[in-house]
Amino acid sequence: MLDLNAHILPGIHAATPDLASALAAASDLVASGVQTAVAPALVADAPAQDLDRADTARHALRDALAAAEVPLRLLPGAVVPADVLASLPPDLMARCTAGDGGRWIVTTLPAAGWPLMIPEMIRGLDMGGMGLVIAHPERSESVQASPDRLRDLLGRGALVQLGAGSMRGDHGPRPERTAFDLLRNGMVSVVASDAPSRTGHALDLDASADMLERVLRRPRAEVSWMLDAGPERIAAGEPVRTPRLVPLPRAAAAD
Repeated sequence: MLDLNAHILPGIHAATPDLASALAAASDLVASGVQTAVAPALVADAPAQDLDRADTARHALRDALAAAEVPLRLLPGAVVPADVLASLPPDLMARCTAGDGGRWIVTTLPAAGWPLMIPEMIRGLDMGGMGLVIAHPERSESVQASPDRLRDLLGRGALVQLGAGSMRGDHGPRPERTAFDLLRNGMVSVVASDAPSRTGHALDLDASADMLERVLRRPRAEVSWMLDAGPERIAAGEPVRTPRLVPLPRAAAAD
Protein backbone atom coordinates (compact mmCIF):
# COMPACT_ATOMS: atom_id res chain seq x y z
CA MET A 1 0.00 0.00 0.00
CA LEU A 2 0.93 3.64 -0.44
CA ASP A 3 -0.03 6.14 2.26
CA LEU A 4 -0.62 9.40 0.41
CA ASN A 5 -0.61 11.65 3.48
CA ALA A 6 1.50 10.22 6.30
CA HIS A 7 2.11 12.71 9.09
CA ILE A 8 5.26 11.08 10.46
CA LEU A 9 8.08 13.61 9.94
CA PRO A 10 10.11 14.28 13.10
CA GLY A 11 9.61 17.79 14.43
CA ILE A 12 7.09 18.61 11.68
CA HIS A 13 4.01 16.64 12.58
CA ALA A 14 2.21 16.71 15.91
CA ALA A 15 2.37 12.97 16.60
CA THR A 16 6.11 12.68 15.90
CA PRO A 17 8.01 15.39 17.81
CA ASP A 18 11.34 13.55 17.53
CA LEU A 19 13.14 10.92 15.50
CA ALA A 20 12.30 8.06 17.86
CA SER A 21 8.54 8.67 17.61
CA ALA A 22 8.79 9.13 13.83
CA LEU A 23 10.62 5.82 13.50
CA ALA A 24 7.97 4.10 15.62
CA ALA A 25 5.17 5.57 13.47
CA ALA A 26 6.93 4.46 10.28
CA SER A 27 7.29 0.96 11.73
CA ASP A 28 3.55 0.89 12.47
CA LEU A 29 2.79 1.79 8.86
CA VAL A 30 5.03 -1.00 7.60
CA ALA A 31 3.40 -3.46 9.99
CA SER A 32 0.01 -2.60 8.44
CA GLY A 33 1.25 -3.34 4.92
CA VAL A 34 2.42 0.10 3.74
CA GLN A 35 5.55 0.04 1.57
CA THR A 36 5.62 3.70 0.49
CA ALA A 37 4.47 6.90 2.18
CA VAL A 38 4.24 10.52 1.12
CA ALA A 39 5.51 12.38 4.20
CA PRO A 40 4.37 15.94 3.54
CA ALA A 41 5.49 19.38 4.53
CA LEU A 42 2.84 21.44 6.30
CA VAL A 43 2.82 24.65 4.31
CA ALA A 44 1.61 27.81 6.03
CA ASP A 45 2.81 31.43 6.19
CA ALA A 46 6.40 30.73 5.09
CA PRO A 47 6.06 28.16 2.27
CA ALA A 48 9.71 27.99 1.18
CA GLN A 49 10.95 27.56 4.74
CA ASP A 50 8.22 25.03 5.51
CA LEU A 51 9.25 22.93 2.50
CA ASP A 52 12.94 23.17 3.41
CA ARG A 53 12.30 22.10 7.01
CA ALA A 54 10.28 19.11 5.83
CA ASP A 55 13.03 18.12 3.37
CA THR A 56 15.57 18.13 6.20
CA ALA A 57 13.29 16.07 8.45
CA ARG A 58 12.55 13.63 5.63
CA HIS A 59 16.26 13.05 4.97
CA ALA A 60 16.85 12.43 8.68
CA LEU A 61 14.00 9.94 8.83
CA ARG A 62 15.23 8.15 5.69
CA ASP A 63 18.63 7.69 7.32
CA ALA A 64 17.01 6.38 10.51
CA LEU A 65 14.82 3.97 8.54
CA ALA A 66 17.84 2.62 6.71
CA ALA A 67 19.83 2.21 9.94
CA ALA A 68 16.92 0.41 11.62
CA GLU A 69 16.20 -1.66 8.49
CA VAL A 70 12.60 -0.48 8.34
CA PRO A 71 11.49 -1.01 4.71
CA LEU A 72 9.48 2.16 4.16
CA ARG A 73 10.10 4.36 1.13
CA LEU A 74 9.47 8.04 1.81
CA LEU A 75 8.29 10.44 -0.88
CA PRO A 76 8.09 14.24 -0.74
CA GLY A 77 4.90 16.25 -0.82
CA ALA A 78 3.01 18.95 1.02
CA VAL A 79 -0.34 19.77 2.54
CA VAL A 80 -1.32 23.30 1.53
CA PRO A 81 -4.42 25.06 2.89
CA ALA A 82 -6.63 26.37 0.09
CA ASP A 83 -6.11 30.01 1.06
CA VAL A 84 -2.30 29.59 1.01
CA LEU A 85 -2.38 27.70 -2.27
CA ALA A 86 -4.24 30.56 -3.95
CA SER A 87 -1.16 32.81 -3.63
CA LEU A 88 1.61 30.22 -3.98
CA PRO A 89 4.27 31.02 -6.64
CA PRO A 90 4.60 28.48 -9.49
CA ASP A 91 8.08 27.29 -8.45
CA LEU A 92 6.89 26.46 -4.95
CA MET A 93 3.69 24.93 -6.29
CA ALA A 94 5.78 22.41 -8.23
CA ARG A 95 7.67 21.49 -5.04
CA CYS A 96 4.36 20.83 -3.28
CA THR A 97 3.12 18.09 -5.60
CA ALA A 98 2.47 14.70 -4.02
CA GLY A 99 5.40 12.33 -4.51
CA ASP A 100 7.17 15.03 -6.52
CA GLY A 101 5.05 13.76 -9.39
CA GLY A 102 4.47 17.26 -10.75
CA ARG A 103 0.70 17.01 -10.98
CA TRP A 104 -1.38 16.58 -7.81
CA ILE A 105 -1.36 19.02 -4.89
CA VAL A 106 -2.94 18.04 -1.57
CA THR A 107 -5.00 20.87 -0.12
CA THR A 108 -7.30 21.32 2.86
CA LEU A 109 -10.55 23.19 3.31
CA PRO A 110 -10.99 25.64 6.19
CA ALA A 111 -12.55 24.23 9.35
CA ALA A 112 -15.41 26.69 8.91
CA GLY A 113 -16.61 28.55 5.81
CA TRP A 114 -16.35 27.66 2.15
CA PRO A 115 -13.47 28.89 -0.09
CA LEU A 116 -15.33 30.56 -2.95
CA MET A 117 -12.14 30.73 -5.04
CA ILE A 118 -11.59 26.98 -5.17
CA PRO A 119 -13.45 26.26 -8.48
CA GLU A 120 -11.37 28.96 -10.20
CA MET A 121 -8.24 27.55 -8.56
CA ILE A 122 -9.02 24.09 -9.97
CA ARG A 123 -9.52 25.59 -13.43
CA GLY A 124 -6.19 27.42 -13.26
CA LEU A 125 -4.32 24.33 -12.09
CA ASP A 126 -5.95 22.21 -14.80
CA MET A 127 -4.72 24.62 -17.46
CA GLY A 128 -1.21 24.02 -16.15
CA GLY A 129 -1.60 20.23 -16.13
CA MET A 130 -2.14 20.02 -12.38
CA GLY A 131 -4.97 19.06 -10.07
CA LEU A 132 -6.18 19.08 -6.47
CA VAL A 133 -6.53 16.34 -3.91
CA ILE A 134 -8.80 17.59 -1.12
CA ALA A 135 -7.63 16.06 2.16
CA HIS A 136 -10.02 15.12 4.98
CA PRO A 137 -12.99 17.25 3.79
CA GLU A 138 -15.13 15.35 6.30
CA ARG A 139 -13.57 17.54 9.00
CA SER A 140 -14.84 20.76 7.38
CA GLU A 141 -18.06 22.17 8.86
CA SER A 142 -19.26 23.20 5.40
CA VAL A 143 -18.96 19.65 4.10
CA GLN A 144 -20.49 18.21 7.26
CA ALA A 145 -23.52 20.46 6.70
CA SER A 146 -23.73 19.72 2.98
CA PRO A 147 -21.56 16.88 1.62
CA ASP A 148 -22.92 17.53 -1.87
CA ARG A 149 -20.77 20.68 -1.97
CA LEU A 150 -17.96 18.38 -3.06
CA ARG A 151 -19.79 17.14 -6.14
CA ASP A 152 -19.03 20.32 -8.08
CA LEU A 153 -15.32 20.05 -7.24
CA LEU A 154 -15.25 16.37 -8.19
CA GLY A 155 -16.93 17.25 -11.46
CA ARG A 156 -14.15 19.75 -12.12
CA GLY A 157 -11.51 17.04 -11.71
CA ALA A 158 -10.60 17.29 -8.03
CA LEU A 159 -10.03 14.13 -5.97
CA VAL A 160 -11.10 13.47 -2.38
CA GLN A 161 -8.81 11.89 0.23
CA LEU A 162 -10.59 10.57 3.31
CA GLY A 163 -8.75 10.44 6.64
CA ALA A 164 -8.48 6.98 8.20
CA GLY A 165 -8.82 8.52 11.66
CA SER A 166 -12.18 10.03 10.77
CA MET A 167 -13.46 6.60 9.75
CA ARG A 168 -12.69 5.18 13.18
CA GLY A 169 -14.13 8.17 15.04
CA ASP A 170 -10.87 9.76 16.20
CA HIS A 171 -12.02 13.27 15.26
CA GLY A 172 -15.50 13.04 16.69
CA PRO A 173 -18.96 11.90 15.56
CA ARG A 174 -19.60 14.53 12.87
CA PRO A 175 -16.41 13.83 10.86
CA GLU A 176 -17.05 10.10 11.28
CA ARG A 177 -20.64 10.38 10.05
CA THR A 178 -19.60 12.62 7.14
CA ALA A 179 -16.78 10.25 6.18
CA PHE A 180 -19.21 7.37 5.80
CA ASP A 181 -21.71 9.57 3.95
CA LEU A 182 -19.01 10.45 1.43
CA LEU A 183 -18.03 6.80 1.08
CA ARG A 184 -21.59 5.58 0.58
CA ASN A 185 -22.20 8.25 -2.07
CA GLY A 186 -19.13 7.31 -4.11
CA MET A 187 -17.34 10.61 -3.48
CA VAL A 188 -14.06 9.24 -2.08
CA SER A 189 -11.01 8.75 -4.26
CA VAL A 190 -8.40 7.55 -1.76
CA VAL A 191 -7.85 6.97 1.98
CA ALA A 192 -4.72 7.99 3.92
CA SER A 193 -3.56 7.90 7.53
CA ASP A 194 -3.53 11.73 7.53
CA ALA A 195 -3.17 13.98 10.58
CA PRO A 196 -3.60 12.48 14.04
CA SER A 197 -6.28 13.45 16.51
CA ARG A 198 -5.67 14.19 20.19
CA THR A 199 -6.47 10.58 20.96
CA GLY A 200 -4.42 8.71 18.38
CA HIS A 201 -2.88 8.28 14.95
CA ALA A 202 -4.67 6.00 12.47
CA LEU A 203 -1.61 4.22 11.07
CA ASP A 204 -3.20 0.78 10.58
CA LEU A 205 -4.27 1.03 6.96
CA ASP A 206 -4.94 -2.70 6.84
CA ALA A 207 -7.72 -2.07 9.39
CA SER A 208 -8.94 0.78 7.16
CA ALA A 209 -9.16 -1.64 4.25
CA ASP A 210 -11.23 -4.01 6.40
CA MET A 211 -13.58 -1.13 7.22
CA LEU A 212 -13.91 -0.20 3.54
CA GLU A 213 -14.85 -3.80 2.77
CA ARG A 214 -17.61 -3.74 5.39
CA VAL A 215 -19.04 -0.34 4.47
CA LEU A 216 -18.94 -0.82 0.71
CA ARG A 217 -19.71 -4.55 0.84
CA ARG A 218 -17.02 -5.11 -1.75
CA PRO A 219 -14.02 -7.47 -1.83
CA ARG A 220 -10.53 -6.34 -0.80
CA ALA A 221 -9.39 -6.48 -4.43
CA GLU A 222 -11.81 -3.64 -5.27
CA VAL A 223 -11.53 -1.38 -2.21
CA SER A 224 -7.73 -1.65 -2.19
CA TRP A 225 -7.73 0.79 -5.12
CA MET A 226 -8.21 3.55 -2.53
CA LEU A 227 -5.09 2.50 -0.64
CA ASP A 228 -2.87 1.22 -3.42
CA ALA A 229 -3.45 1.87 -7.12
CA GLY A 230 -5.13 5.24 -6.62
CA PRO A 231 -2.46 6.73 -4.34
CA GLU A 232 0.26 5.30 -6.58
CA ARG A 233 -1.15 7.07 -9.63
CA ILE A 234 -1.39 10.35 -7.69
CA ALA A 235 2.19 10.10 -6.40
CA ALA A 236 3.43 9.27 -9.89
CA GLY A 237 1.75 12.37 -11.32
CA GLU A 238 -0.53 10.35 -13.57
CA PRO A 239 -4.12 11.16 -14.60
CA VAL A 240 -6.60 9.56 -12.19
CA ARG A 241 -10.01 8.19 -13.03
CA THR A 242 -11.57 7.11 -9.76
CA PRO A 243 -13.79 4.00 -9.90
CA ARG A 244 -17.22 4.63 -8.44
CA LEU A 245 -17.11 2.36 -5.42
CA VAL A 246 -20.59 2.72 -3.92
CA PRO A 247 -21.94 -0.01 -1.62
CA LEU A 248 -23.16 -3.11 -3.38
CA PRO A 249 -26.72 -4.21 -2.64
CA ARG A 250 -26.69 -6.71 0.22
CA ALA A 251 -27.91 -9.56 -1.98
CA ALA A 252 -25.16 -8.94 -4.55
CA ALA A 253 -22.53 -8.67 -1.80
CA ALA A 254 -23.69 -12.00 -0.34
CA ASP A 255 -23.27 -13.69 -3.74
